[in-house]
Amino acid sequence: MPPLASIDIGSNTIRLLIGRIEGNKIIRHKCEMAITRLAAGINSTCLLNIENMGKSVSVLKEFARLISEYKVTRIKAVGTSALREARNSGEFIKRVLSETGIKIDVISGQEEAGLTAKGVLFDAPKAALSFIIDIGGGSAEWVLCKNSSPVEMGTVPAGVVKLFEKHIKSDPPSKDEIGSLKKEMDIVLGKLKVKAGHFIKTNTVFIGTAGTITTIAAIDLGLEKYSHEKIHMHKMPLQKLHDISEMLVRMPLLERKQIKGLEPERADLIIPGILFTIKIMEIFDFENMLVSDNGLLEGVLIRLSANGL
Repeated sequence: MPPLASIDIGSNTIRLLIGRIEGNKIIRHKCEMAITRLAAGINSTCLLNIENMGKSVSVLKEFARLISEYKVTRIKAVGTSALREARNSGEFIKRVLSETGIKIDVISGQEEAGLTAKGVLFDAPKAALSFIIDIGGGSAEWVLCKNSSPVEMGTVPAGVVKLFEKHIKSDPPSKDEIGSLKKEMDIVLGKLKVKAGHFIKTNTVFIGTAGTITTIAAIDLGLEKYSHEKIHMHKMPLQKLHDISEMLVRMPLLERKQIKGLEPERADLIIPGILFTIKIMEIFDFENMLVSDNGLLEGVLIRLSANGL
């Protein structure tokens, strides 16, 4: 049976998964990722950056080549926050189709949350109650689950690219900048607590997914090279996140770029990313985080495998 391909065109990264579903396993033939920061500047312009659109098209051309090389018969590409918000996203989507043959479907925040849950829950430990968070570049998706089935989900209009551009101007960040960053997080996550707080109990399992979370795990593990096997289902106590955060916030960007497990292109965004993660854990009283390296990309592949969408 020929493999399938899913593509996640995010606000910060573009990712490809070529693989297939066999029983309760995802067989990965090829995984690729590139940071193109498609949402850069979107806060102020409501437009996709021309240069980063070009970078993104180049990445998708390479993905199209790999898809052809692996003789993929069915492909699903989804666009998230940046393409939902930008006034010129239609122009980008047309260009991608024309230059690569890849058709992009822009999905809603609700659909993104649902597909993320599908990917995470595929092989997550069964739990009476769980709360999934996916911190992206332009938004964060959340899912409440009961007996490993989603019961409520939604999106928060804050992501690491937006938060970084709005609040961080100094290197390393100043106390005032960190203060204003945390203040915005308090506001957006306070609204989330009103929606979801009643559901969270002391036995709720907190599961984090996507680039920010897996990077925090890679830093904790001191990985020289990214490893799905080591990162997937890695458990981290809140205190460990505090320790890593304090280290990162003090460091200038050049030093941060040298840290094992931290991709140099993500060294600026990891500051809002880890503080956002900590704030979620504090606001809902989570003592530990379970890291999932499955998420939206896998959810899209699972759905594609099941019904060809």
